[in-house]
Order: sequence, then structure tokens, then C-alpha cells
Amino acid sequence: MVMGGEISVKNNIHKYYANRWVCSSPYFFIRMMRGFINAHFFKKNTLRVVELFPTFNCQLKCTMCSVSKYNDNSRKQLDLNDYGRIARNAAKLGANTLSLLGGEPLLYNQLEELISIFHKEHYYIAISTNGYRVTKEKLDDLKASGLDAVCFSLESVSKEINDSILGEGHYERTMKNIELAKKAGVRVFVGTVVFPGRVDVAHGVFQYCHSNNLNASVNALAPVGNAEKYSQLSNDEFSRLREIIATYPKVTADWAFSYFLKQRCPGGKEKIGITCYGDVTACSYLPITFGNIYEEPLQAIWSRMENFSQFKKDFPGCLAAGDGFFRKEYLKPTYDFPTHPVSYTKLPNIYNEYKKS
Repeated sequence: MVMGGEISVKNNIHKYYANRWVCSSPYFFIRMMRGFINAHFFKKNTLRVVELFPTFNCQLKCTMCSVSKYNDNSRKQLDLNDYGRIARNAAKLGANTLSLLGGEPLLYNQLEELISIFHKEHYYIAISTNGYRVTKEKLDDLKASGLDAVCFSLESVSKEINDSILGEGHYERTMKNIELAKKAGVRVFVGTVVFPGRVDVAHGVFQYCHSNNLNASVNALAPVGNAEKYSQLSNDEFSRLREIIATYPKVTADWAFSYFLKQRCPGGKEKIGITCYGDVTACSYLPITFGNIYEEPLQAIWSRMENFSQFKKDFPGCLAAGDGFFRKEYLKPTYDFPTHPVSYTKLPNIYNEYKKS
């Protein structure tokens, strides 16, 4: 699929400026500048974002959940010492941002300790939550541990549409949680997933965020997990989405930011995901693991990912959500596995690349 409506370098820089608050830490700024220098002087990738999944337990069963096949309580799970090692090793690779995902991360019973570990390593720390366990006291505790931002799920400004996706009462709870987070001094994001045929619904969320001076994070629906049956957005819908994102400085998508100052999928280049079992993936949308930190160093796994052909190409958007070739050749083979993520060694289209090299 050819992607239209590309976001310009000028607009990309404007978004960086509109979100310059992330540079309040000198450590963050230094790591960020290292990324720009590596990109523009040495043409090298630098790790920017680490997604962590401390638990895959969740109160909801969302139709767009990309990690619905990940939960396996029979497997050994990372402890705080493991997370400390991840924080240090990822920082050496340049990482400056921690994104806590799930499942529902507020169900993880050592969340404050986990946040504190990454705070001591000078990460910008954000958490994405469905909001069902948010309280003023919890937000205060997370803020004291080092949390910088919280992202609340919101799929529509229509209470009926939103609650049909995220559960009865979710809309009102989210509105309440936004105010609680503001009072706690935590930066607020609203996260939305764009379904095929619903770009205008997402646009309504962006307008709400713009009117209320909130940041928004957007992802196009990816056909993985519970969403395997869905189609991808059409090329026209992606073009429309890009036009909308360009309109609002505080509306961001991870593929709209890059040290190379162009839109490109960051998976395996500037972003990795690490499950509570130690599996290393490119992101929550890519159910393929390139190694496990129990078995080899993060640096070795990162190097392997960089050499994968699909991560070498600069796809101008989300690889899982927008690249039809990638879906056919690399995502669909994972559908046959009952649990995710699937090791690259079990996927011939990927493993054969490494056997040839």
C-alpha cells in the first residue's frame, strides 16, 4: 500500500516544538541530541522508546486489543532486578522514554517500584490505562514515584459509541480521571484507536483534546490479537488521518516522530517492546519476538532486529496497520499460533533471512 498525505519535515519540527516539555530533563535532552546526531551525521538508528508490559491481565476484552494472545501465567515473569537491568541497558542504547502498557498496568502490584527504577535512570515515564482503577491517591503515589504522564483510553466523544467499545460507564469515568490527573500534576494524554470507516470519530476526539489543551495519541487499528479479523484503513483513510494529525500540534502518532525528521515506523529502529516474560518485540502491534533477555543481552537482540529487512525499510506509517505486504507475509503467519509473541525462529519468512546472512 502506498501511503498518502505525508507529514512534512516542517510540520514534524513544529510537533517537536509543541511537545518540547519532554526536554525538561537534561538527561532526556542529551539522549535525544545523541539520537539526532546519530541520525544526521552517521545515518544510524538510536533506541528512543521502550514499551513495557508488566502484566497482561485486564478487566476488559476490547475488540482492538493487540496483545490478547500474550497472557501465559505459566511462564517465569520479570522481577524488579530484571527491570533495573533493562532500564540501564536500554539507556546505554539511547532510550529516553518508558511507555507502560498492558493488559492493564494498574493491575501490576509493584508499579510504583517499577516506575521508580526507570525514574532513577532518567526516563520520561508514561502509562496507558483504561482508567478503571484510577483514584486520586493512586495518581499521587505514581507521581511521587516518578510518573510524568498518563494516557486514558477514549474511542469517541459520543458516550454511547465509546462505551459500546470500552464498557458501560467508561466515558464518564474517563472525564473524571482527566480532572484527577490534572490536579495530581500529571500530564494528560488521550489515546484513541482509529477503526476503518471511523476516521471522523477519531477526529472528534482530537477536537475535544485541542479545545481542552490535552495531548492526544493516535494509533490506526492493526489486524493483530482480537483485531485479526479487521481490515486495515484504506489509503484514502490514512491520507485523511495524516491531514488531521498535521492540523493539531498536540496530536501525535509514534510514526510521526523520528530522529531522521521524517515519518516512519519506529518499530525495531527507535522503539522496542519487552513483555513481562522477557520477550523483545518491535512494539505492541508486532507479535514477533526477536529474542529474550533471560537468554541473551538486550544489545544482541537489538542488533538482530536492526538487520531484519522490514525494519530496515522506512515505511511512512505504522508497519502493522498500514503495510499490506507486511500483513500478508509476516503478520498472517502468526495468526496460526495460539499464544503470542511468536519467535522469529518459527516464522520461515524471517528466520530464512538470518540463515542466509
